[in-house]
Amino acid sequence: MTHGYFTETTRMADALLTEGRLLWVLPCLGIEAGFGEKSIGQVCAERSLSTEFVLLVCNLYTFDDYTPDAAALRRIPIEGIVAYLKSSHRDYLEVRMPRITEAVLALPGGDMLTTFCEKYRAEVVAHFKYEEEVVFPYIHRLLGGERPTYRISEYATNHSDIDGALEDLKNIIVKYLPPACTIERSRPVLQELFAFEHDLRKHSLLEDTILIPLVERLDSDGGPAADFGGVELTHREQEVLAALAKGLANKEIADRLCISTHTVISHRKNIIRKTGFRTAQGLTFFALHSGLVSRDDFR
Repeated sequence: MTHGYFTETTRMADALLTEGRLLWVLPCLGIEAGFGEKSIGQVCAERSLSTEFVLLVCNLYTFDDYTPDAAALRRIPIEGIVAYLKSSHRDYLEVRMPRITEAVLALPGGDMLTTFCEKYRAEVVAHFKYEEEVVFPYIHRLLGGERPTYRISEYATNHSDIDGALEDLKNIIVKYLPPACTIERSRPVLQELFAFEHDLRKHSLLEDTILIPLVERLDSDGGPAADFGGVELTHREQEVLAALAKGLANKEIADRLCISTHTVISHRKNIIRKTGFRTAQGLTFFALHSGLVSRDDFR
């Protein structure tokens, strides 16, 4: 296939051959094998799926520099995002994590990591439980016309990343397990960990940069994205822009907002696309002009 982002005319098989890790994504979207030479648009039409959403997930998952078109983003069904996230949760907890834990414990010295794996699983379970028992029901009620007291801004502020422990686990396996744990023996579990870490990063990116902004538009108090002279910025984008204007680095912003550096970078790309300013000076000017920061912030 030609280089570039996937479109509705891209053959589904070509998308899968371009990014093999979509093997984990497609079932969560409700797409199984047997699509032959059909395009993504045709596959989606046969399964009554949103083509815009399937393209969004596949492109976001495959291309690190992908930024969705604002007009297409407005057509993304929020219910579809929630259903996909729930399906991903089941896959992570019932398939991926048990397999990783089993592979880790089979390593020489892997028994030392039993408590580590158990604590990490508990952390992931708690993270997903909060989303499924608090956030997703709130979104469904909001879509049904209700106005719950909970606000999506609470989720955005407290949304923690759950891939940090995977980095620690990789470090332990590579650096500190006994010499009998050769690269050849540890390669299968490390491949699983790298793939799972990639999945979790994209999972969080979908929540932070797609789901939260879309829900903010529905939340009358949390509200629609603020309009700055025709430039619509979500609450999170305003926070990131204000921090950028104050000279904070991506890592500092991530720590302050309790999001990942990858998410900060994605927000930054969205801000650049929306405002048209690419330099730090230009973004600072826009933030000052829009009242997101004041000159007192620089004294």
